Amino acid sequence: MKKFLSLLGALALLVSCSTTDNDNDSDNGNKITLPKKVQYTNPDHPEKNSTSVITYNGKKIVSVTNEEERTDYIYEGNVIVKTITYDITYNRNEKKSEKSYTYTDGKLSSSISVSNFTSEYPFGEHQTRSVYTYDADGTIKKESYSTNATTGEEQQNDLYQILTYQNGNLIKVVEKSISSNYLRTSDYEYDANDSPYKYVLGLNLLLDEEFYTNNLIKHSYSVSGTDSEATGPFIYTIEYEYNESGYPTKQTYHNQDGTIGDVNEYFY
Repeated sequence: MKKFLSLLGALALLVSCSTTDNDNDSDNGNKITLPKKVQYTNPDHPEKNSTSVITYNGKKIVSVTNEEERTDYIYEGNVIVKTITYDITYNRNEKKSEKSYTYTDGKLSSSISVSNFTSEYPFGEHQTRSVYTYDADGTIKKESYSTNATTGEEQQNDLYQILTYQNGNLIKVVEKSISSNYLRTSDYEYDANDSPYKYVLGLNLLLDEEFYTNNLIKHSYSVSGTDSEATGPFIYTIEYEYNESGYPTKQTYHNQDGTIGDVNEYFY
C-alpha cells in the first residue's frame, strides 16, 4: 500500500469534491466512502512528505496525482486493464511507465510492466512479464520474465513467488530461487476493519499490488539458504486510528526497533 500512497499531492483537485456515486452506496447498511486524499509523512525524512489526491468515477479509480506524477487507471467493464504513470513536473506530461493486466475466467493471469520511455527506447527500455498460475491447494505461483530491449529476447527471472490469500488478504509469500537454495518467507496479519480501498472496483484482482480487504497490522519475514546464516524473523507492525464508520484515518508504521517509520493519514 505504501508505494501507492507515497505520491505527492495536487490538493485542490478533489478536496471539495465529495458527492460521487460511491457516497450513496452501502455495504450491510454501512455507508461506503473512498479516500480522496492521503497525506504521507516520514519523521526522519521530512523532504519526502507528500499528499496524494485520488479521483474516482463512481467506485472506479480514475487517477492518483501528485506534484511529480499522475497515474491513470484504465478499465474494461469493472476490471483494470492498464495503468499509465506520467511525469508532470514542469508542466510536462511524459509517460514514465505503464502496466497492463490480462484475465482468464475472472482471475488475473498475467501482467506486463514497461518503464523508461525515451527517444532511444520509444516502447520502453525495461519490460517485465509476470505469469500467475492457480494451484489446486489454493496458492498462486508468480513467475516473472525480463525482456532485453535491444534483442527482444525474454529470459525467466531467477526468483519466483508462491502467494497465499485468505478472505481477500495476502497472508503469506514464499519467495524461492531456481538456481540456489535462497528462501524468503513473509507472513502478514490484518485487523477486522475494511481497508480504505476495499470497495474500489478491480483493485482486489491485482493480487500482490498491496490492496487488500482489511488493514495490514503486522508483517514478518525471514531469509534462509544464503551464503550467510539464516536471518530473521524481522517484524514490522502498523497501528491505526479509525473514524466512526470504522475506516482508517491514520496509519503508523513501526520499524523492527519500535521507532516510527512512515505515517499515512486518510481523508474521505
